[in-house]
Amino acid sequence: MGYAEVNYHLLQGFEDNRISPEIWNELVHNGSTDEIFLTWHWQKAWWDVFGRGELTLMMAETNGKPFFIAPLFTDGGMVFFTGSGGSDYLDFIGDPGDFTIMEKILQMAKDGIPGFKGFLFYHIPEGSITAGFLEKIGARNNWYFYQENEYVSPRLDLKESPANVFTAINKKSLRRHEAWFKRNGELQIDHFSNKDEIAPLLGQIFNQHIERWESTPFPSLFLKPDEQLFYRTVTDSLAETGWLRVTRVLWNGIPVAFHFGFYYNGSFFWYKPSYKISMAKHSPGEVLLRQLLIKAIDEKASIFDFGLGDEAFKKRFSTRDIRVTNWGLHPNKIG
Repeated sequence: MGYAEVNYHLLQGFEDNRISPEIWNELVHNGSTDEIFLTWHWQKAWWDVFGRGELTLMMAETNGKPFFIAPLFTDGGMVFFTGSGGSDYLDFIGDPGDFTIMEKILQMAKDGIPGFKGFLFYHIPEGSITAGFLEKIGARNNWYFYQENEYVSPRLDLKESPANVFTAINKKSLRRHEAWFKRNGELQIDHFSNKDEIAPLLGQIFNQHIERWESTPFPSLFLKPDEQLFYRTVTDSLAETGWLRVTRVLWNGIPVAFHFGFYYNGSFFWYKPSYKISMAKHSPGEVLLRQLLIKAIDEKASIFDFGLGDEAFKKRFSTRDIRVTNWGLHPNKIG
């Protein structure tokens, strides 16, 4: 599909009057990657907290109607996607029609940056048109196109694999751990999607996560004030979208596990779990996981997305992996 009379714009931030959150999110739905991390609400929250360098939001429109957005920022001569850090999936937004639209935007970005070095695009999932387009752009301009890293993202197909779902939620270990809590006290599961309910829980989530990881070589990200601020900002930003999902596991009135995640576009997303480390031998994390799977089924989700990382527990439950890749493009041919 081609577009006639294409105009290109450098947007003046996320609140530029040439684009609205509604139109932005509609373009996310029209693109080859439709994930919460590309939405206006997530991207703006990320930039407000973690933004550095110079925001470079490029937009293409025809007949006054936007159809393609390059959500970029520039730092040290390199160009990245906004959201690079903490966002499991990233990409361009919308349907460019053909690679020449993307090519033009990248050329404009390159020409507007003093000391330009190159592009590095993190976390593009398989199924996106972007890698193929970048390869064509590189070949036509004699730019160096390369793969930097590749990751896996395990998923459990809830609708296509009902037998696997039944097996997952009825695994003997999950039911055994849950039975212990029920046998030895009162087990209560609470699911929240409202900002007014979630915001007061954030401090408890941060503290529990910090305690969970303090005796390991991997300190909690919530030791960093900007990470705590980001979760608070995301909670505010997503407040009216209906996408937030926070789950609390109470035992005898004590929070023994939390999960901060999302339900978006048919995917129930595993994002940030925590559990009370002093209860580790009774596996409250597995109680949490079972309840999240049940919640996802209740919400008629198509996919339970475990996000980036091939941890062993994900492999126990997932039915397939998708590949997620970092792609680079350097205008100066190497070699």
